[in-house]
Amino acid sequence: MQSAVSNPEKLAVVAMYRDEAKIWRHGIAPKDLPEVIQAPVEVDHRHKRTGQFHHGHDTDHYNPEFYEAVYAIVRESDAVLLIGHGTGKGSSAEKFYAYLEKHHPDFLKRILERLDLNLSAMSDQQLTMNARQWFEKNYRKLATWHDRQSKPWFVG
Repeated sequence: MQSAVSNPEKLAVVAMYRDEAKIWRHGIAPKDLPEVIQAPVEVDHRHKRTGQFHHGHDTDHYNPEFYEAVYAIVRESDAVLLIGHGTGKGSSAEKFYAYLEKHHPDFLKRILERLDLNLSAMSDQQLTMNARQWFEKNYRKLATWHDRQSKPWFVG
């Protein structure tokens, strides 16, 4: 996997929001713009009283079409940095990872790591800055520690 991250242009960055995904697959320079994939619009949304169900008024957004569209864009990438907002069952990045685990398990080895950032408060430039900082920090580690085992970030 060390050679996969030797060049930041081979690293795809996926920022998973609840209703969209921003994907940088051709570079993470400040001038690079993301591709944006929108989740399908929910047609049958019913507002529930907050106390009725454990998830409040919102439905659980499990969108196989959305996840498959994101996967279709990054499947040719050598390595992927997955950025999500928070942890737990509400995290879109963890839901995407679980989808990949079930439908494309061989692709999981290309996901290098998952960062938890406050996506709703960050601009695209701030996201790419965090991805560049991650790359600079971890490229040196990966280039020098060839026996390093990747630690699993998702335990489901």
